[in-house]
Amino acid sequence: MAIFCGDDNSSYLIESASKFKDLCLIQGQSLFTDQAVWNSAACNELIQFFVENLEEGEGNFLAKLETQLDNASPEAKLLAAEMLWLMFLCPSSAGPASKRTSIERVFSWSCFEFKDGVRDKYLSDEALTGIGNTGAAYQTGRWRELVYFIRLLEKLFELDKSERTTLLASRTAFSNWLNEIPGNDKRQFRHMILYLFYPEEQERIFGGGHRQSLLETFLNITPSQYRRMSPLDIDNRLLDIRTQFEKEYGTKELDYYVEPLSSRWGQESSEEPNEIKEPGQGYKVKINDVNQTLNTILYGPPGTGKTYNTINKALEIVDPEFYHQNNDDRAAIKKRFDELLNSNRIGFVTFHQSFSYEDFVEGLKATTENNQVNYEIEDGIFKRLCESARAKPTIKADQDHVDISGRNIWKMSLGDIAGDDAFIYQQCIDNSCVLLGYGYDIDFSHANDRKQVAQTYRSNGVEIENESYDYQVTSVNKFKNEMSIGDLIVVSDGNRKFRAIAEITSDYYFDNSSVDDVSYSQARKVTWHRVYEPSLPVDELFKKNLSQMTLYRLYDTTIDTEKLRAILQGGGDSDNVAPGRTVGKYQIESISDELITIRKPNGSELPMPKSIVDELCDLVRSGDVSVDDIKHKRVFDKVNTLMEKFLVNGYPNVLGPLVEGIVSKGISLSNQASSDKRVLIIDEINRGNISNIFGELITLIEPSKRAGGKEALSVKLPYSKEAFSVPDNLHIIGTMNTADKSLAQLDIALRRRFQFEEMMTNYELLATIPLFDGIDIKQMVETINKRIELLYDREHTIGHSFFLSLVEEPSIEKLSKIMELEILPLLEEYFFEDWERVAMVLGDHLKADQSLRFVIEQFDVNEVAQLMGDDWDQTGIQPYVRNDQAFNAAAAYIGIYS
Repeated sequence: MAIFCGDDNSSYLIESASKFKDLCLIQGQSLFTDQAVWNSAACNELIQFFVENLEEGEGNFLAKLETQLDNASPEAKLLAAEMLWLMFLCPSSAGPASKRTSIERVFSWSCFEFKDGVRDKYLSDEALTGIGNTGAAYQTGRWRELVYFIRLLEKLFELDKSERTTLLASRTAFSNWLNEIPGNDKRQFRHMILYLFYPEEQERIFGGGHRQSLLETFLNITPSQYRRMSPLDIDNRLLDIRTQFEKEYGTKELDYYVEPLSSRWGQESSEEPNEIKEPGQGYKVKINDVNQTLNTILYGPPGTGKTYNTINKALEIVDPEFYHQNNDDRAAIKKRFDELLNSNRIGFVTFHQSFSYEDFVEGLKATTENNQVNYEIEDGIFKRLCESARAKPTIKADQDHVDISGRNIWKMSLGDIAGDDAFIYQQCIDNSCVLLGYGYDIDFSHANDRKQVAQTYRSNGVEIENESYDYQVTSVNKFKNEMSIGDLIVVSDGNRKFRAIAEITSDYYFDNSSVDDVSYSQARKVTWHRVYEPSLPVDELFKKNLSQMTLYRLYDTTIDTEKLRAILQGGGDSDNVAPGRTVGKYQIESISDELITIRKPNGSELPMPKSIVDELCDLVRSGDVSVDDIKHKRVFDKVNTLMEKFLVNGYPNVLGPLVEGIVSKGISLSNQASSDKRVLIIDEINRGNISNIFGELITLIEPSKRAGGKEALSVKLPYSKEAFSVPDNLHIIGTMNTADKSLAQLDIALRRRFQFEEMMTNYELLATIPLFDGIDIKQMVETINKRIELLYDREHTIGHSFFLSLVEEPSIEKLSKIMELEILPLLEEYFFEDWERVAMVLGDHLKADQSLRFVIEQFDVNEVAQLMGDDWDQTGIQPYVRNDQAFNAAAAYIGIYS
């Protein structure tokens, strides 16, 4: 029976779930308190504050959830905590301690108290250990699973108590009912809740990949057949297979993850629970050492995957290691692309008719400050990327990895870059210090608070009218009393750039002789971690422009701490632990504040809590344990720790090399890349006015004219008057839809400076769409395109991407929507509403059965005579209409090519 899970004890978990089902889902009562929270009222609040207020980007799930539920009632917050408890029951990829911390954190928002005995019964290690691994998506996409659970409750609470009792009494009824919940076939929580409620009939298989592998192995189910199966059908097939094995082995104590069954479908069995055995073959890293073209345009008809392939090309340039190790994993590629886009290693822009030089390079922008309108120069995306690509650290501290945790971060100006004190910055760099331009030549060594700072000013003859608002008091007090050793300073260059990052290494001291300006006498020693020449654009590190104030503290609303952490953790050329690299025989997929996701040699993912890895690294650095202790499971013999023992001792072959690599070489977050190249993607490049957008810079993008080239050129920009050149590590990738403009019509200046790669319809991809209702999509599209070439040209053919959704959903209903909403309007545009030629493209002129024609004449002869009279004769003027009946007829599509 499925209750048997090998060495994992599922009895306690199933008993807890049974109690939950009756008390919460049927009775409506709270599991943790005496409140009644399992009802529509509390659920509707979660819909209002969470489901309809999603924050889908990167970031801490619980921190976002707390913000989203801030205005929700205590009952709704309690409901959220108990929902998370149920969601945490099955996964064993996170330990009981971390689960308990998360549940108690959400519960604390409600301000209710736990009932006596609840913690011991429902939050104990035994209750929260878990009985199976989930994919990384369950950890990183927890919000999707919670949305699914909320929608499930919304539907469930539409039923009365007796109806809920009847529904939950039957696995088949409940499973069929779940089909009404959006996303039911994609959510792992669906499999978990069915296992918890019906363990005799449901397997503990939570990832869709393993469900498919089992059916492919034991029933020879093909991928296309699997995709057409309902979730319940899959469940029943898995149950049937296990039932047959029970007869074969004469026992009900069988589990797909435990011998003798595990090895029969390619799952390695282990001598100890959760232990990973080393395989005979590891991963190979392929480095793309071919010089990529600097300027490339992908051109072709609509739907041929031009924009889709820019992602691949950009990643192949910026992070070739990651690309070549993951080029068959589209989700990983897209996620990495988004990370690089967010960190400004890749830029993306779409040209259109109103896009201008001011948007692309630089222009004037009106701003208002203190009711005064000012005009500032704002850099466009091209200039920002060029400056980012050109900037190199002229100073990079020996301490390559700087931990920013727990440090205060400050913005500081070191002299006015356009003023008489511009030399101050270089003096500070040369002398490893920072100097404050307030305080004159007054010594504030004995001023230990704001009041004493003001008094020191006054005692030296400086008038201070209102010490609470006087900035010269504020700045000195911050510099002297609020800044601390270990704090970080980001040195600004105006309010749109920054040029250095330093760490404070001394207390305040007074020095009126270090520079030739006594107004810079307030000093602190620093270590310069990064000094950039030229300065970097503000969006490389900040979420908004900087203020003109000389000194102020930076908070998360202004500075992107993940970007700062990445900058201070070294470049991608170092041999540290980073996404895309291998540790032992395991590949690092991604690294976040919460998880290090590792891909095992068998292809499955292991999400490892980063807190455990961090603690093990600290123990190794301090000498309390060794890497050898981790590998041989001696950690708990040497130290007293709250780490989950089953994780530390369960994965020694992963944790040993991982910790060793981090301790010796450091760790990089996921937004670092393995090269210093950058990419600008210009979508629909042919739709913009190239002369107006590029202006004089069109010459500078030529490889030979770029900075460092044989014929390097620079120009003076019209607004900033700065000298500007294009660096040789910035790649430009454009896309061009030939249906909008042919290659021959393209701006000749652009054609001379770009390499062009044609992208036409990929019929091999269309061949992967399974036949359905006798329709061969590949043959159909091929025939349509041949007719278009005869009637128009090859630049207006139909691309494969329009039809690729049929791979996952091969049905006449899906095809009908594609043809009616995408293909027919496109053909109508191509042929300028010449419906007779549109009909010819679709083969209607060859169909004897008029009901199978997609385009038909609106009026027959009798209707024309009735409307216009017998003598009316206007040859060639004949209105056409769509034949809705044909779109749902398989024979109509087959008739296109046969």
